[in-house]
Amino acid sequence: MSDKLLSYIKLTDEQCSQVKQIAPSYEIIESLSEADDFTEVKAIYGWDKDEMTQLLKGPQNELEWVQLLSAGVDYVDLERLNELDVTLTNASGIHGKGITESIFGMILSYTRKIGYSLIKQRQRKWDPAQELFELSGKTMLIVGSGAIGTQTGKVAQAFGMKTIGVNRSGQPVDYMDELVTQNKLDDALPEADFVINILPLTDETENLFDLSKFRVMKSSAVFVNVGRGQTVVTNDLLKALDEQWIQYAALDVVHEEPLPEDHPVYKREDVLLTPHIAGGLEDYAASVFPIFMENLQAFAKGEAPSKNVVDYEAGY
Repeated sequence: MSDKLLSYIKLTDEQCSQVKQIAPSYEIIESLSEADDFTEVKAIYGWDKDEMTQLLKGPQNELEWVQLLSAGVDYVDLERLNELDVTLTNASGIHGKGITESIFGMILSYTRKIGYSLIKQRQRKWDPAQELFELSGKTMLIVGSGAIGTQTGKVAQAFGMKTIGVNRSGQPVDYMDELVTQNKLDDALPEADFVINILPLTDETENLFDLSKFRVMKSSAVFVNVGRGQTVVTNDLLKALDEQWIQYAALDVVHEEPLPEDHPVYKREDVLLTPHIAGGLEDYAASVFPIFMENLQAFAKGEAPSKNVVDYEAGY
């Protein structure tokens, strides 16, 4: 028997060569069925729900490390991995530029009336929008000031915006004019012209944005969610729009994906919906691979991978 590295990602010949050079004692396999015994599988690159459920529920395994392709980990059995003392690493950091571009694309679609103009174009109507807005001088509240939030703050400042970051620690973050802790969120919400939710899904953040949060925002506020759909109570968001507690929402993620065809969000002109594409990259697998290789170098030496280690207690 030989130790196995299970990759659910199809590696190129060049990538396989790089992996074998760093970890020559590991055999690369693409499915659990290629392992004679589950105890052979020491490391996993990617995630397969069915096979991982089978592996983690098995009475015996010697899994030591899992490298995810995503930044979010809410679909992973964190409790079981923690019980097994498995190091879990994610792809945090690769999405900063892409998601930031999506955030500003959605915002500019509203403020510069690009979305409105597209609708009128399809209707063959020359109907100039009456209200356009500049970003300069506006305040952006960035809820979740990690790698994506930092990049978002950088671009916001380039537009001449004031940036307020929100995180758990209150520690300073680049490109934030101010920083507040998450338990002070309600104090910061009334200041924001744009509220950007980049939070992961944890016990602490689930349903965080409910009607009480929307009611303290500016009536002209724009709410953008590129974090996790379950951090927002969708019915409360729609009620807040109906009652004009906020002005507009742009959602890349929603509580139920895909949304059923009869969901009211589809019919609203005050909501922009993109189908969970903000984190998309030109070559996603190639973007994650350097993180995997950095961790593999440590793992092959008998050390614990240290790049993007998930905190089981925090949930991200």
